[in-house]
Amino acid sequence: MKKFFVLLIAALLWTTIPAQAELVNDSFASTTARIEEFYSTLPQAKGDYKVRQRPILIQGAMNVETDVLIHALKNPVAYRELNYLFVAGTYKNYPVVVVRTEEGLANAAASTVLAIRKFNPVAVINQGTAGGYDINLHVGDIVVGSLSVDTSAIKTAYSPAGSGIDFTRQEMFGTYAFDESSGNFQPYSEYHADTTLFNMAFAVANTHGNFNVVSGTIGTSGSWNNNVDYINFLREKYGTSCEDMETNAVAQICHTAGIPFLGIRVISNSAVTGEKFSVESATVAQNFVLLVVEDYVNKILRASKS
Repeated sequence: MKKFFVLLIAALLWTTIPAQAELVNDSFASTTARIEEFYSTLPQAKGDYKVRQRPILIQGAMNVETDVLIHALKNPVAYRELNYLFVAGTYKNYPVVVVRTEEGLANAAASTVLAIRKFNPVAVINQGTAGGYDINLHVGDIVVGSLSVDTSAIKTAYSPAGSGIDFTRQEMFGTYAFDESSGNFQPYSEYHADTTLFNMAFAVANTHGNFNVVSGTIGTSGSWNNNVDYINFLREKYGTSCEDMETNAVAQICHTAGIPFLGIRVISNSAVTGEKFSVESATVAQNFVLLVVEDYVNKILRASKS
């Protein structure tokens, strides 16, 4: 009898899990369809981007990471450069450009370079979802990156054939960015956030108590890590609070270009705590970022003009 109930529960789980997966996929599909339909209604830009004030650039890799931002813009106009989507408008009467970078380090870097050349932003905020590394962080919590690292930019220790695989024997190799003092590109193991943007984010968090915001290190990788032991290793070695696929690549480009940068990530899932992916978490990050932008405009950019 006990064996019967075990088999019954297993059968129920087997039929439920695919159904849950289909619901997640359906949610993504319907969201994407709605947003793409909205994009098609936007005026399509003709000619160069011209504004009196340098805009703030806000980035998100996916539709669910940019839809709130774009809907918040007044008089939005769509630009496309090499198939990357940029939407320019104003927020709180200040120019803002939102870019859908697409997923991954290469796309994030490429779209950032295009945005810098096209829009000449005064600052860049990269935001979106991330997998949690810290067991104390849960879905909906926000990590403001004091710094970022590329956890895949490593050099592993030599091991002969047949000796097995051990990625814990590694050292940070870093990524190359322009070093103004030497006039050359140099490897950087980490990139620090712009101090003003970083402090502004926590001023907003202190004013608006409905966000759980922490300072942390954002880890970026081209891999999606689900191995909890390796996640714990990376956290211990590099102090990473979460993992995404874009932040450090954007920080690298902004460092080379000399543009203030901040990474903001919301925990959307966590292999460490067992929490599954939440589409709604992306909205939390975007709402927080809009508040940061509003304060940055009013207290920094407009204050500097007065």
